[in-house]
Amino acid sequence: MGTRTWIAGIALVATAAATGLTALAVAGTAEASSSSYSLATQTLPDGRRVVARWNPCQTITYKVNPTLAAGTASQRSAAVRDVQAAFTRAAAATGMTFRYAGTTTQVPTGSTWYAQQTTAEIVVAWVNPAKTGYKSSLLGRSGTSYTAGTGGYAYKFWKSGSAPWTGATGRGFVVLNAQQNSKFTAGFGTGSTRGELLLHEIGHSLGLNHVGATSQTMYPTILSRSTTAGYGSGDRTGLTKLGATQGCISVPGFVWSDLS
Repeated sequence: MGTRTWIAGIALVATAAATGLTALAVAGTAEASSSSYSLATQTLPDGRRVVARWNPCQTITYKVNPTLAAGTASQRSAAVRDVQAAFTRAAAATGMTFRYAGTTTQVPTGSTWYAQQTTAEIVVAWVNPAKTGYKSSLLGRSGTSYTAGTGGYAYKFWKSGSAPWTGATGRGFVVLNAQQNSKFTAGFGTGSTRGELLLHEIGHSLGLNHVGATSQTMYPTILSRSTTAGYGSGDRTGLTKLGATQGCISVPGFVWSDLS
């Protein structure tokens, strides 16, 4: 077998706010961008720009930290169900498999947050920038204020022998600002909902960028809508281009450990 070498890609972070905010991208550019969908990309060491995708043939596990999601146990359980429902919608759009792996006390934070996620590929957590132990450096800002939520992913690329460079996403996060819980109605009904916020940030963790069309969930402002929350036609097109129809990525265990 040829010598294996690999290099870690950086984490890409995108944010959403309750009020207007443009995409805050640490790295990556839009590919196949339109007014209704935009895919995040990464540039491999050989100069090729590729869509930043998960291996759509793996089972992607996720855990939820609902401690600050609501004031009562029953309300926190409802928040967990909203997360599960959002991933169910993402699965339908991508053809990918997501598995709920339970609750956690973990708060994604720091520049190496992805290395801390050893029990689930994606962690969804409510955070509070004013509360010790619940702060996250990953929560975006708009001016002097914190945004309603942030979603992002970690991408690595590798090379094995004479084969070309290959890359894949292997970890993701969603952090939601508990200080803004009151701005979002639980569920996926009309108005400004927690469901749409979750769909938006999960979209970022899977590789969607912001778009300019207000009809799409990936619009950078969470709007009060007269229809129930769900991915729009452009969102679904983008998620399809990130999903199972694009083929599997064979990811070596020395790059990303499979937590399924």
